[in-house]
Amino acid sequence: MKSGKWEIGSERWEAGTGKMHGKPIGRSSAIRGSVFLSLPTAHLQPLLHWLVVAALAAFCLLPILWGVRTSVAPEFDSSLLPSGLTGEHYARILARGLFYRYAINSAVVTLGAVILVLPLALAAGYALGRQEFWGRRLAPVMLALPLLPAVAFLVPIARYLNVLGLYNTRTALVLANAAFCLPFATWMVWNFVHAIPPSLEEAAFLDGCSRLEALVRVVLPSMIPGAIAAGVFVAVQAWSNYLFAYALSSDSELRVLPKAIVDFVGSWRTDWGGLMAIGVLTLLPPLLLFQILQRWFVAGMYGLTDH
Repeated sequence: MKSGKWEIGSERWEAGTGKMHGKPIGRSSAIRGSVFLSLPTAHLQPLLHWLVVAALAAFCLLPILWGVRTSVAPEFDSSLLPSGLTGEHYARILARGLFYRYAINSAVVTLGAVILVLPLALAAGYALGRQEFWGRRLAPVMLALPLLPAVAFLVPIARYLNVLGLYNTRTALVLANAAFCLPFATWMVWNFVHAIPPSLEEAAFLDGCSRLEALVRVVLPSMIPGAIAAGVFVAVQAWSNYLFAYALSSDSELRVLPKAIVDFVGSWRTDWGGLMAIGVLTLLPPLLLFQILQRWFVAGMYGLTDH
């Protein structure tokens, strides 16, 4: 062991001698004191990391778990653990034919938004990733648009759709959701295009392919994870959007599931069991969609073309 000096408190211990100035001390005791005082923060960092992760997970999951608990608990049972489980809230909702109409409206709006956004996002994302033009400098503005509150565009969108004669139609909901999701979906595809080596297209050009043929035969198959990621994003946003459904449609025949949830909030009484039950049923489709496409969604978000 090399000689040296360590200070413990106000006393000094000399390595190799086992002595401490002012008071003799054993070698092992000094080493234990030195190790204790030099406990690295590296041992605490993983613990702090997991504590933060656990706190964030609890913050996100506890409201969902409480909603599930309320949806299967008997009415007026407010205890932490319900005295029993019941499916009466789900049975009452599923017995109403309006629920299926609302679900179909949500599916039509979501599917329409995805079909409208994906081709535009793929074309714009590829152009931004491969072509050189002046307007490319303004591309970062796309990231700022989704950060703006949707209510800021609500009045112009409502007036514009009213002039076109589309107010109070499913087409209005599709167009509004598509317009709001298109900038971020384009950015997602653009980010993914950067991960595709340009050498693939150059090899296709050498084989006699035009740019369109190279795009269809080489680039598009490699962009499938990016397209799936953008599609999942648009689908979740369109399915769960309440603001456009509330502001752009007043006909009960066009009501979607997020707007139907409000029916369970009354002026004198709130049906908490039914409210949580329809909330859980509304949450299930995007949750299942993400679970099925999770692998490709993560690959598309991080530009992992190998997936």
